Amino acid sequence: MSPRNHEQSGETKELLLKAARAEFLEKGYTKASLRKICADAGVTTGALYFFFKDKEDLFASIVEKPYRQLVTALEEHFEFDSNIAADYTQQDGDHDDLARMLVHHLYSNREAFLLLLTRAHGTSYENAVDEVVELMESSYHVMAEQMASAHPGTKVNEYMLHWLTHMNIDAFIHLLTHECDEAKAIEHMSQIMDYIVTGWTKMILIPDETQK
Repeated sequence: MSPRNHEQSGETKELLLKAARAEFLEKGYTKASLRKICADAGVTTGALYFFFKDKEDLFASIVEKPYRQLVTALEEHFEFDSNIAADYTQQDGDHDDLARMLVHHLYSNREAFLLLLTRAHGTSYENAVDEVVELMESSYHVMAEQMASAHPGTKVNEYMLHWLTHMNIDAFIHLLTHECDEAKAIEHMSQIMDYIVTGWTKMILIPDETQK
């Protein structure tokens, strides 16, 4: 492929992705029309199938990379936190860097995450939020068990751990779907994180009656 043809090929793919994002956001995955996407991109359906296997592959090309980057960032954060959980003492603002990083990533890929949250029904990503909840809850459980080990006579409050996990996820979802300004979202999330972490450290352990 000549440099010019390669450049045109890249331009065509970007036009298709741009049109697909708009179509998926407007109609959702199941009702989105590949013909409409091609028409809006100004290309033939043959051009679409040159770049993407099918509608699912097109959707995945928009959401897969930012979603996996988010999961990786969370895994790295939880690995770090698990090493300090037993001796952790909460201070306001000590999760500001995490809040900024997560909000920036979400807002840098806002359309992709809105697709995951609101338009992914019928795709392999329709349970993406549940997968993140499961990752967070299992990671929180490891940290909570370490805290319980450091505080004899206590055990993990399973109900509160589950509730706080969902509360954390819901906070990010609410921001992403209701606040368009990234700077304001970071400011809000910093306060929310302080609130959630304070609640987490105060409510995650309860007396273990079996040890009396």
